[in-house]
This record gives sequence, C-alpha cells and structure tokens, in this order.
Amino acid sequence: MNYKKFSVIVFFVLAFFVISNFLIWESATKDILTRKDKNIITGDMARMGYLPRLNHKRENINDLPKKHMNFTSLGESIDMITIGDSFSNGMAGGLNRFYQDYLASYTGMDILNIQQIPGTRNYLETIMMLYNSGAFEKADVKYILVESTQRKVVSRFSIPIDYEANLGDNNILKRYFNKVNNEAFGLPEVGFINNGNYKYLLYGFLYNFSPDAFISKVYKVKLNESLFSIGKGDDLLFYKSDLSAIPKNREENIAKVNDEFNKVAEFLSKQGIELIFMPAVAKYDLYRDYIKDNTDFPKDPFFDILRGLEKKYIFIDTKKILSKEVKKGVKDIFYIDDTHWSYKASDIISKEINQKLKK
Repeated sequence: MNYKKFSVIVFFVLAFFVISNFLIWESATKDILTRKDKNIITGDMARMGYLPRLNHKRENINDLPKKHMNFTSLGESIDMITIGDSFSNGMAGGLNRFYQDYLASYTGMDILNIQQIPGTRNYLETIMMLYNSGAFEKADVKYILVESTQRKVVSRFSIPIDYEANLGDNNILKRYFNKVNNEAFGLPEVGFINNGNYKYLLYGFLYNFSPDAFISKVYKVKLNESLFSIGKGDDLLFYKSDLSAIPKNREENIAKVNDEFNKVAEFLSKQGIELIFMPAVAKYDLYRDYIKDNTDFPKDPFFDILRGLEKKYIFIDTKKILSKEVKKGVKDIFYIDDTHWSYKASDIISKEINQKLKK
C-alpha cells in the first residue's frame, strides 16, 4: 500500500468517525447528556439508560400561593421542619417541584427544609443534635417531617444513633439551611465526540435482549397499561437498586427502623413536637403490579411490614396514597424518565398530610 492510498483510507476513517459522532449527537445523545438551559429538566434514568426517546422535558415553574423556606433566623417561628434526600430537595424539577410548597399552601404553615448536619449518621441523628441544642424550642417547631426514598430506609435508619449528640451552637438553624437553586441541575460539559454516543448504540441493541441491557443501572420494561404521557406511555424505567434493596427489607430490619423513629418521637413529644415519617415509595414498587407478563420481578414487602408495626409517630403511607391514583389510570405520578415522583404526587400526598394533621 502506497502512502497516498493510506492517507485516503485514514481520511475516510476519520471523516466517518467525526460525522457518525455528530449525527448520533444531534439526533439522540445531545438531549440526554447536556442541559444548556438549566431551567429545562430531563430525568436521570433516561440519561443513564441512554434512552432519549423517553425524555420528559419540563420547566422549573412555581405558581403556588405559599412556599417553604430554605433559610431562617432562630428568632422566627417555624411550624414544620422537613429533612430528607433528593425528593425533599426538589430534584425532579418541573412544575412545583417541592412537595413542601404544596404542604405550605394547603396547611398555611411556615415550613423550613434543612439538610443533614455533616458527621451525623442519618437524618434522625441530625434531629437529635438540633433537639439537644435547643433549636426547636427557640423556633417553636410543631412538626418534623423525615423523608427517605424507600430503597435507602433500612440502610439509613436501622443503625443506632447518638441520642445525646449536641452542637452547643446558638446559630444552628442559621448555619444549616438548604442551598437549592437551578445550578443543581447542571450537567458536565460534553463535546459531540464522546463515548456516550457508542453507549447509546450499544444499550439500544442490548435492551432488546435484557431488561437491564446486561450492563445498565436502569431497567426498562413494558407495562400492561399506558401510565405515562411520553411515547405510548407503557414503558417503565426504574433503578436496579430498587431491586437490590428488597432482600434488606426484612421484618427484623424494618422493626429496627420503626424502633428508632419511635424513640426519636418520644424525645420530640417532650417539647410538644410531632414526628412525621414519609418513606417515598420506590417507582418500581408503585408500578410493579402493572409490569407486562411479570414472572421475574419480586414483590417488595417494605410497606406491608411497616404498616403493621406500632408507631408513636405519624406515618405517611405514600404507596397506599399513590396506588389509588395509579389504579384510576392517572398518568405521570412519577416522571417516566426519572426516579422521582412528579408534582401530581406531591399535590396528592400533601392533601393527605393536611387531612391527617387536621385530625
């Protein structure tokens, strides 16, 4: 092979490489790997599963009459404090992304969302640290709501905590407040030549043979009903960790969780504070009964076990509440492309909490 012929081959190979990357980028992966407008949100599972056709684009809008707080001074009165993971921090994006804003609007309460204090084992230990430091008395708190995604409840709360933890700091609530803004939705810069283009092709091929494409963290299965508004609405995406958490959801583990919440509830009651526990139902668990020809996917006993335990706190059964709506055929209780529920779920659940508190 002479030099000229070799140069022509190299040129065409490079040209094919660049052009193919550009075409895949413009037609598919650009929509899942970038977020140029940080106010237009797409979901984590469509991105991780390289499934751009299931993107549910949504804009961050808040049009509710009352909103929660992310910052307060100790002198202000607070009716309710919330603490939790991405569900509590509005990471689904879209219309009215904070369930706390629905709660504030329905109850009229002043609601503050805080973050876990660094160094504490979990949200309950953060609560005890604030309790022992006198923060709740100064703020005249009436309710504390703890939220956690279902798959992490056992790993988070079945461990013993330090009930004597104390910061000894008069500026606790001032220091630990929630910094939430649209920058949280930014994605790393990616050029049009990237390995995601080839993952898109590979995953698209492998999903034909396996619900998790053999190597993906995201399962993709078909439903026997249309329960989403994107495409035909019969695709269900959920995290592999929703399944891997099921063996941990045994009676003894959930009993430990319940015991820890009961203990914290007893402490809080001494200051006239009621504890609310709101495990956020896993997307898989909510939609499992609608998976088409389901013979392989196990039932998660988490809510069945927790319902039967004696409680000294207010339990928000998100699976029971949302299952009624799914059964009615309500679409987009969760976003199709995301692990988080939508504003519809936040609205429904907040109404239920409001009714419980009235009673």
